[in-house]
Amino acid sequence: MNQALHLKYRPKILAKLVGQDTIRTSLTNALNNQQIAPAYLFTGPRGTGKTSTARILAKSLNCLETDQPTASPCGKCQSCRSINRSTSLDVSEIDAASHNGVDDARSLIEHSNFAPAQGRYRVFICDEFHMATSAAQNALLKVIEEPPARVVFILCTTEAHKVLPTIISRCQTFNFKALSLNTIFEHLQLVAQSESIDISDEALEAIARTARGGLRDALQLLSQLRLLGEKITPAHVIEVSGGVNPRELGNLLVKLNAGDTISTLQAVRSLVDSGKAPQLILSSLLQVYRDLLMVKSAPNCQSLVTGPLNYAQLRSLASGVDFEALNDAFAQLAKS
Repeated sequence: MNQALHLKYRPKILAKLVGQDTIRTSLTNALNNQQIAPAYLFTGPRGTGKTSTARILAKSLNCLETDQPTASPCGKCQSCRSINRSTSLDVSEIDAASHNGVDDARSLIEHSNFAPAQGRYRVFICDEFHMATSAAQNALLKVIEEPPARVVFILCTTEAHKVLPTIISRCQTFNFKALSLNTIFEHLQLVAQSESIDISDEALEAIARTARGGLRDALQLLSQLRLLGEKITPAHVIEVSGGVNPRELGNLLVKLNAGDTISTLQAVRSLVDSGKAPQLILSSLLQVYRDLLMVKSAPNCQSLVTGPLNYAQLRSLASGVDFEALNDAFAQLAKS
């Protein structure tokens, strides 16, 4: 059975973690020096490796091929295989979105008192931890600060500001950053070559832009696109992801910059009639104007472009508009 690309290429060891160099180095050194914290807080945008890293850390702590925690779990022993399958007795993955009450917190505290069944540590991975109520988080304070021996908590969240400061102060916090366009592009290239997917570099770049820093979203989109059974182009990426065609967006910008009200309204009507929501059109324009301001103020900024238009198109458009007009348009779009 063909496995989805985001699952097939999920990193299995810290060395394979993509785009999170500081976190990879810190956790590797902690494992090598046997400096294991009782609680970790992994924060950052979706699809940047938080849960994958939590599972890797759980395997690293409990791999049976070594006498102590290791930064390179074997992936073959019974402990590693059961963690990969989410069937380990020593590693509990809890979805805080659906287990967010005080009773759930008390149950977790009770289970933390059991000794590891097979490995060295009992590991509790709490995903979407910000969804836990304040009362539930307060109930967990004591056990997170001073857990039973051989117990490690790993809290994962996309919204760290919703986690109580008292919880954060008791954890080692690792901030997962959104991946750069170039990092995602290079990883997609490797995956496409390995899977023999016929796709142009321009399409890979379009996927990387669409993913907005999330590698998982990029791999999911690539997995969907390969089902087309033909060479994948940027147009395919736009169509499948539900975005606005760059050519149509470019034409709209030319009309806007020329002040041609009737043609602009006709172009927008055409986009709406083709199924594009007004909010999508506005957000696409906002991205482009942000990129245009970047190109206008810093000519060598290819790596900072995040919108649907490529650098060459942006330079061509920016050459005919002054900075003040772009800034005014950007401000108006932001309000809209």
